[in-house]
Amino acid sequence: MKKKYLLLFIRLVVSFGLIGYFLYVLAQDHEGLGNALKKFASAFSGASLEWLIPAFLLHLVGFSLVSLRWKILLKAQGVDTSYRQLFAYYFMAAFFNAFLPSTIGGDTVRAIESKKLTGNTTTSVMVVIIERLTGLMALVLIAAAGLFVKISRGTASQKMVWVFLAAVLAALLTGIVLIHPKVAPKVLGLLNRLLPAKIYSFVDQAYAAVAVYYQRPAALLSALAVSIVFQFNMVVYYFLLATALNQDPDPIDFMMKVPIMIFLLMTVPAINGLGIRTAGFKGLMEFPATYALAMECIDVVFRVGYGLLGGLCFLFYRRRQ
Repeated sequence: MKKKYLLLFIRLVVSFGLIGYFLYVLAQDHEGLGNALKKFASAFSGASLEWLIPAFLLHLVGFSLVSLRWKILLKAQGVDTSYRQLFAYYFMAAFFNAFLPSTIGGDTVRAIESKKLTGNTTTSVMVVIIERLTGLMALVLIAAAGLFVKISRGTASQKMVWVFLAAVLAALLTGIVLIHPKVAPKVLGLLNRLLPAKIYSFVDQAYAAVAVYYQRPAALLSALAVSIVFQFNMVVYYFLLATALNQDPDPIDFMMKVPIMIFLLMTVPAINGLGIRTAGFKGLMEFPATYALAMECIDVVFRVGYGLLGGLCFLFYRRRQ
């Protein structure tokens, strides 16, 4: 319990520390916090609706894609459930993602609901983890594509690209080798001697869930393809937000930098990514702090909006049960 509260405290410090820092920078740049807030309000209210509306709707596209990915991975485990039901689960997860102080609250909800379909907690958790891993791989591939375009333009270091790709390839090959039917039993045998019985039992069940995809590579590749489309949808989403605020973004820069920001959102402890987006828009995309804060604010409003809709969906679902 103490560890839980410590993590929450760290998230609060990171999020509000970053937001406070950027407000301080704005106050320094505009001769006082009052003038800075007026500048922020002007940037926020000046956003163009013709770009914001399609950006808002892209969240629905994202829900549709991740629901399809979830269905593909569950089907490989022998669970054939309706797409509509999985879409509803994702919508409900949006509520927990928006209002719980963690970016994995929605994943927990989906794992719980998935257990009702698979009948196994470990399998349900591993399916969600594999979803995340295919998402990470998709981010890497999108960033790599952006790097190759940069090379063709002569604006990126070829050495940097090859180092990047070599690291990704090494990680991928390591994962493939570890779950190979001839290697995995030896690794599991070693872990059986080193780990406590309960932990080893979980690892053994986790391997069994993952090994299914080794035997059904088409399912894993299909999930990866859907993840690539989904993550590219996120790149387009942030591109539209920047365009709405008249920042004239470079699409190739976004292909390279948005994946980095999404990775930071997934890994850096913060309250639902609060402050991390502003740091990404300011540091990676090099937008003025005023517009970086405005983009984060718009993004949060959108996510809260979908979260409220997801909450209504959750209440309706609970009443039906």
